[in-house]
Amino acid sequence: MSPPVVVSVDVDPVDLHLVGYGFTGLPADPLVYTKALPRMLEVFSRCGIDATLFLVGRDAEGNAANLRAAAEAGHEIASHTWSHPIGFAGLGVARQSQELGDSKRALEAASGATVVGFRSPNFDMNASLVPVLAGLGYRYDASAYPTPVLIPARLVLATKSADPMRVLAMNPWPFTWRRDPHDWTAHGATVREFPLAVTPGLRMPVYHTLRYFSDDASFARQLDGFVRRGDTLSYALHAVDALGLEEDGVDPRLAKHPGMDRPLAEKLALLERSLKALAERFESRTYASLL
Repeated sequence: MSPPVVVSVDVDPVDLHLVGYGFTGLPADPLVYTKALPRMLEVFSRCGIDATLFLVGRDAEGNAANLRAAAEAGHEIASHTWSHPIGFAGLGVARQSQELGDSKRALEAASGATVVGFRSPNFDMNASLVPVLAGLGYRYDASAYPTPVLIPARLVLATKSADPMRVLAMNPWPFTWRRDPHDWTAHGATVREFPLAVTPGLRMPVYHTLRYFSDDASFARQLDGFVRRGDTLSYALHAVDALGLEEDGVDPRLAKHPGMDRPLAEKLALLERSLKALAERFESRTYASLL
């Protein structure tokens, strides 16, 4: 029997990516909903992938048709907060509860699906959030990134940002080193934790952003290792992985983001090859289906 793979998409709009780079006062950008998400859903359909979509609640109502179509196609709708704030783990409980509660309600109303999952912006998570999540009806978190690569990733983001101190305020260390899905109990509450895929030993992430820098043979070897061990593989994408900087008229300030220097056709071909390699080796599942 094939081990499970969960393909997830952080559906971060272009304007919120730019907030991560320190730009502010930007209008909401619809491109990930009007261009990227439909392209991804087509690729998922061709490859036989049921994905988990982590969505920002503020955009739910205005993009309800796309969310409902995704849910009806078998994809999971999950929360990525209401407004994607930087440093989410350091916000007070009141603000965290508002972000999580408002997001859940908006996504459920727009999609018609029940939201039970969460991923924190920039994987910024800690134990104090466990009872907040559980109390609002969330059953799992998918923010664990158990690799020391998180540390230089934070530093690189800070160097690219117009507001580096805001980025550096986030905890640079992984909040767990466990690679396997597990129950996380803290402060009297429990949620299921689904870490992103990293290799044993060197803890190299198996993450679509890094596919821009690896060849197909190296990627296949990584996947085959997970199959031999029978490990669950959590493979993360961003919606901008299906946008072209020039082809879609993306704000040129996002050119510094990984993959945005590639032609759209090349990005979509890489996405499809990657997903086909996953589908050939693993059973496609959503996070919610693994609870």
